[in-house]
Amino acid sequence: MTNETSGPSMVRIREANAEKVTTDDLPTRTEGNPVHDAWPVFKGANEKVRSGIWQSSAGAWVTEISGYTEFCYIIEGEAQVTDQDGRVNHIKTGDAFVMPDGFTGRWEVAQFVKKYFVIANS
Repeated sequence: MTNETSGPSMVRIREANAEKVTTDDLPTRTEGNPVHDAWPVFKGANEKVRSGIWQSSAGAWVTEISGYTEFCYIIEGEAQVTDQDGRVNHIKTGDAFVMPDGFTGRWEVAQFVKKYFVIANS
């Protein structure tokens, strides 16, 4: 008897697995002219979960997380994220963190930052 299943396949999070999307249209930009590139590699059923790679050039902006939680793992570069309570978080290559639903923070990138991300809708 053979036990064959045909379920979903594992997805590797690599730039080669997605088309690059670029934007410099940041309504909450506060400094410089950062450009954001993303490689959206995975979207789950009903897009409740999505994952990929994201990067930013130098600049600063405010991010407001609403309706989702985001896990991030920095793979290159560094940034400073100051939360709504004034806590400064220096993040660099190898750091992992979560921005929960309701988080507001100001990102400051001196040169470049790149991360893996997983977003789960609330």
